[in-house]
Amino acid sequence: MKRIGIILREFKSISNKDLLAIRKDLITFLRKYSMEVICIPIDFGNNEFDEFERAINLIQKCDGIIIPGGGGEVHDIDLKIVKYLYDSNIPTLGICFGMQTMSLVFEGDLEIVKNKNHQSEEEYVHEIKIKKGSKLYEIIKEPVILVNSRHSERVTTTNLAISAISNDLVIEAVEDSSKTFFIGVEWHPESLSKNIYSKRLFDYFYTVL
Repeated sequence: MKRIGIILREFKSISNKDLLAIRKDLITFLRKYSMEVICIPIDFGNNEFDEFERAINLIQKCDGIIIPGGGGEVHDIDLKIVKYLYDSNIPTLGICFGMQTMSLVFEGDLEIVKNKNHQSEEEYVHEIKIKKGSKLYEIIKEPVILVNSRHSERVTTTNLAISAISNDLVIEAVEDSSKTFFIGVEWHPESLSKNIYSKRLFDYFYTVL
């Protein structure tokens, strides 16, 4: 059985307690596939070297890794893990925060989103344009699709290839097509459970594991 590792992200509980967790909709989406999910926790307050070694030990048991969306800041260990995944050619899908982290590893930068159009709980919020010839276009097979959007920061620059943008020029996807699978998307495809394009993205990711 294929194994997918998911990096746990930082969240706050209702009582303001620090949590490491995964959004339920991601787990629900992955249940459509025959796979084992391995949770990869990182104690950001612990010794970074020890935490990195523990994370890599779990990553090495996995066929692919998902870096999901979530709260918290980007830590040095996040960047080191992404670099390890890239150098090891481990199939990697970054979602929202995950895409931002991937971008930062490759000379990227972030800024606060000023357009509230990107911070909505609506199922479909805006269009994105997918670059023809990109790996993402090969997977999605459409030049324009509708996506959801709930992020407070945006990628302003990165040395990864930019494969999708929104109408207001927010970077919506990055990739390195020389790798087996190294794609980050700014939207949350796991929340669009009946969306054909979400299915195509996850289907392709699953087949390359």
